[in-house]
Amino acid sequence: MIYNPSLELTGNILLVDDLPENLQLLSDLLLTLGYSVRSVTSGRMALKTAKVKRPDLILLDIKMPEMDGYQVCQALKDDEDLRDIPVIFISSLDDVFDKVKAFWSGGVDYICKPFQSEEVLVRLENQLTIQRQKRLLQDEIARHKETEEMLYQSRALVTSVLNSVSDGIAAMQAVRDPITGNIVDFRCLVLNPMISRIFDRSREDLIGKLVLRRFLEKFNRQLFERLVNVVETGVPLDEEIYYSAEPVGWYQVIVVKLGDGFTVTIRDITSKKQPN
Repeated sequence: MIYNPSLELTGNILLVDDLPENLQLLSDLLLTLGYSVRSVTSGRMALKTAKVKRPDLILLDIKMPEMDGYQVCQALKDDEDLRDIPVIFISSLDDVFDKVKAFWSGGVDYICKPFQSEEVLVRLENQLTIQRQKRLLQDEIARHKETEEMLYQSRALVTSVLNSVSDGIAAMQAVRDPITGNIVDFRCLVLNPMISRIFDRSREDLIGKLVLRRFLEKFNRQLFERLVNVVETGVPLDEEIYYSAEPVGWYQVIVVKLGDGFTVTIRDITSKKQPN
């Protein structure tokens, strides 16, 4: 594979190796390509350095005095703040057992010494790309949760307002004939307790149901056509209607188009209609 040195690369890389010449080789290579690089010569220094300034990726040697690469990687994975940092092992150990142990300790990749510069760069950038994608996904999830919370709060506020007003309020969606496109009924989407009392039905019996046309057939057939006209023309409806069933009285009905449906506000004006 031929690595393209013209690619714009960024990332904070921590190099860990007890041999200064190895550190110098990798450091020069990565700095030339635009990476930010820090180098340490022991596992303990690597842990301290990572805590001070969290790297995007760690290139870690295995054979080191006092604390080997496996122990360093395990310590990183045991730290809640550092466990997500990808660790690529670079080692002269070429035995299958050593590679398996590296992955079991938490490494994401393994490069054998002597290494090719192109191989190191490609494997490094692959891991950095995965980390960037993870962060983007985490940000998207966080935004989604924030939006869900805002929607929940908005719904709670709307519900509180609807339940506290004395007017009847509901939102209806048009139900159309699939062939002609004509409105044949309206489906109840939202309603408050006052509407439930007018219909003498529970909220559960009305939400999502086709009840409006059947109700108006018994009460006021012409009103259904006027509601259809509101949806088709966008012209609001505002009129006073006498309701002869319980609760008997005069009501002001205000209907406003909303999408392919309407919102309706019903206000009891019986007291205003009674003679003084």
